[in-house]
Amino acid sequence: MARLHTVDQLLDVLDQVVGASGRGDRSHASAAEYWTGLLTTPGHPLTSQLPDEPLVDWNERGLLGDLAGARVLDVGCGGGRNTRWFAERGATVEGVDLAAGLLDTIRPDMPSPVTLTALDVLRDPLPAGPFDVVYDSGCFHHIAPHRRITYLERILPLVRPGGRFAIVTFAAERMETPTDLDVVMTGDTYGGMTFSLDDLHTIFGTLTPVELRAVQPDRAGTFGPDFLNAALFRNVDPSDL
Repeated sequence: MARLHTVDQLLDVLDQVVGASGRGDRSHASAAEYWTGLLTTPGHPLTSQLPDEPLVDWNERGLLGDLAGARVLDVGCGGGRNTRWFAERGATVEGVDLAAGLLDTIRPDMPSPVTLTALDVLRDPLPAGPFDVVYDSGCFHHIAPHRRITYLERILPLVRPGGRFAIVTFAAERMETPTDLDVVMTGDTYGGMTFSLDDLHTIFGTLTPVELRAVQPDRAGTFGPDFLNAALFRNVDPSDL
C-alpha cells in the first residue's frame, strides 16, 4: 500500500480499523444482514411501527413546515415506521437503509409516494436533492467518528434552503459510551455512540437550531424511549435574511 498522502486514504485506513473490530463497521454495506436480522427480531424495540415522538410533536406545532407535497429523505429508515408516517401526511418520501432484505419485505405495503433504496449513505450515490425535510432516526450514532465528516459533506447539502434537518440519537446525558479517541484507537463503536444536546448543536452548527431536547417517553401512539435526544434545525434561506 502506498504511503498516506490524502484525506481519503486516511479515512479508508480508519475504515479498515473499524471493520476489523469484533462488531465490524455497522455503517458499511457489509452490515446489511446484521441490520435486517436485528430489525426483524420479535420483541426488539426497533420493530415498533410507531413514529418518533419528536416528529409528531414538531408536526403538530408546525415546526416541520407543510408536509403535504413535501420531499422527504429518511436516512436509515429501517422498517419504515417514520417513512410511512411522512407519506401518510402527503409527503413524497425517499427511504434509504443498509438492510436490503428488510426493505424488500416492507416495500409492497408502503404508500405509493414512497421509494425505498438499499444503500450505504457514506459511499453510495444518494437520492438527488434538494429535500424539504431530511430525517435521521438512529443512523448517525452508528457512524464511526472519522466518518462524521463524510456524513456532513454528503447529507447536509441535500436540505433545500429553508428546509429542515432533524435527527434522533442516543443521549449522552443518559447513556455512557467510549470517547471518539477510544473508537478510533480500537475500531470498536460499542453498538453506537452517544451525543449530548450541546454535541448536536456543535456538530450541525452550519444549520440554525429550531429545537434540541430529550425525547419524551410518555406520549401515547409514538416511539419515545427515554435514552434518546432529538434535534431540529433549519437551513436558513439567504433570501430570508
